[in-house]
Amino acid sequence: MSGTGLRRGGTGRRYLPQGAGSGHAWLPYARNAPDKLLGGLLADGVDEKTCRSRHESSAYRRSTPRRPSPHLVSRLRRHEELQRRCGPGSDAYGRAVQQLSAGRSAVDAECKYVVSVCNRGLGNRILAAASAFLYALLTDRVLLVDRGNGMGELFCEPFPGATWLLPPDFPVAGLANITVDAAETYGNMLKNKVLTTDSTHSTPMQVPALAYAYLEHDYGDGDKRFFCDDDQRLMSNIQWLVARMDTYSVPGLFQVPSFAEELAALFPERDAVFHHLGRYLFHPADHVWGLVSRHEEYQQFGRGSHDTKAWAEMYLLSLCDVLVTSGWSTFGYVAQGLAGVTPWVMYRPLNVSETPDPPCARDVSMEPCFHTPPMYDCKLKHTADTARSVPHLRRCQDVRWGLKLVVDPK
Repeated sequence: MSGTGLRRGGTGRRYLPQGAGSGHAWLPYARNAPDKLLGGLLADGVDEKTCRSRHESSAYRRSTPRRPSPHLVSRLRRHEELQRRCGPGSDAYGRAVQQLSAGRSAVDAECKYVVSVCNRGLGNRILAAASAFLYALLTDRVLLVDRGNGMGELFCEPFPGATWLLPPDFPVAGLANITVDAAETYGNMLKNKVLTTDSTHSTPMQVPALAYAYLEHDYGDGDKRFFCDDDQRLMSNIQWLVARMDTYSVPGLFQVPSFAEELAALFPERDAVFHHLGRYLFHPADHVWGLVSRHEEYQQFGRGSHDTKAWAEMYLLSLCDVLVTSGWSTFGYVAQGLAGVTPWVMYRPLNVSETPDPPCARDVSMEPCFHTPPMYDCKLKHTADTARSVPHLRRCQDVRWGLKLVVDPK
């Protein structure tokens, strides 16, 4: 079980009829005109024909009390311009790829990039892409996602006038096969003295053109230094970062001191980070949206691919007013975040012969859980419990060693 939910007062099928006529009486939640731009999260002026769900989905939800901050709205518009100026198809992207192909590190590169790679289930891929996007916002990098896992077929392009898909002719092959042992991981580069945070030995000319930020569940202490200030300063000189992660690593970014001020301005409500990022980034492609809007009640999806069905079901779940989810479920994490709903969580039994006591409880926030936080002290450079290192972080209800963002850390 990934999750279930209900809609208060809901009856019958809800769909967008052709020729609905004037006004908004036909809408599922017809009190006022839907806020199609989600409080400014979405840019105005985008052709409605390019992505139906982007313009229609607000009619299927109750209005959220969580409004994006003016600073977040401003940064999103700035990032969209960056994607257009530096993304695939631009002259700047062409120059960056040429330098990468030649193995050269650009000095004072005009454009820098983070590539999100995740080969896990769809829920994990969504959470990984959202984490990579926040990192891109914080570091002024273009976000590109690996197209090899169906992201281009399942989602509309989030950035107007630009693509977030990594071109198929990207010169570095085998991104799906990156492991913790790869020589190009940041941790192994530190271990092998290819990189150092010692400012007297490292300059922009000496850093590689590309490094792997390996943040999957089996990452070691060297890779965990991704969440340290000194290492972020060093990484800022690397033009291409390939972020290999399989979970929601946003709580780890809140542990980086140099990001704290910007994160506070972007997200005054710390428990609404994925709520805003998810609604901005993840719009079902038209064929998926057809399943959502026409089959909300019956959920009969025919012969669609596994991921198509999963995404449609995830989105349908996010339209509910009350949610009950399974512990550890990334499927549930995505749905609750998009919905803006704090769920009830059914705890995962430690073994098949015992029922958890209590079996469920209300979660502490709607934010996803970071299943594998770094547990690393950046100053002492060894393993340590850093759960209390910053406010607004606490242990997850469903994964006792995990971390999640909350409003009140008490």
